[in-house]
Amino acid sequence: MTEAQSVPQPHSDMRARAPQRPFTWPLAVQAAAYVVLVALACLPGSGAVSSSTFSVTAFAVAAIIVLFAFFCPLRDGVPGRVTAVVLGFVAMVCASTPLLGQFVFERQGAANAQYTSAAAWCAGVAGLLVVLVVAAFIRQMARPQRTDMIVQLAHMVTDGVVSIAASGWCFLPMLFHEAGVADVWRIVCVVVVVAGAVALAMVSRLWYRETQPLPGARAAWVGFGLLPVMLIGALVGIAALVMWLV
Repeated sequence: MTEAQSVPQPHSDMRARAPQRPFTWPLAVQAAAYVVLVALACLPGSGAVSSSTFSVTAFAVAAIIVLFAFFCPLRDGVPGRVTAVVLGFVAMVCASTPLLGQFVFERQGAANAQYTSAAAWCAGVAGLLVVLVVAAFIRQMARPQRTDMIVQLAHMVTDGVVSIAASGWCFLPMLFHEAGVADVWRIVCVVVVVAGAVALAMVSRLWYRETQPLPGARAAWVGFGLLPVMLIGALVGIAALVMWLV
């Protein structure tokens, strides 16, 4: 009997279904991430993209993207995580560069700088999603053995979508501090974002209960805690755009 045959076959399945931390652990990660992002967005001057306080908010968003890549529970491997981080950073550039928005969407000068930033971000996100799908397909075609191709493709796309969506948190300071916006619309947008966060927190419990993270994943519960927070970033960016439109 060879060494490979002497290893019990069910062992690998048991590793994939290893006991996890209670759901309160990823829930605490969600709460901590929300507290940090909201606290930084409340700092005076954070609504101006050129301010140092906005840079702190952008750094926090970038840190979340990197942490998710490090503790990612998805089965997309290193190429998928590197692709997700790169696309997430490019989306942050689209969100935090007013000149890019003015170049793409020529409006009425600086008076609409924030609007053009949000519009350029939306256009950039759309383009990055196309790049993500193409890159994920090429990655799967380049694999020598295409086992579990659908699962790996779906996880790589999910990883990229989450990282791209996280860039929308860059608009949270504008959502709080933008002048010339009716308070009623600001409150409505904030309420919608909070409702979305609560809904995703409830749904994430189902995700966490049914998950089978990659064997050997580092503290997968951290990644699951960050995942809904990053997805809500897309809602923050869209809410900011709607606020400026109305």
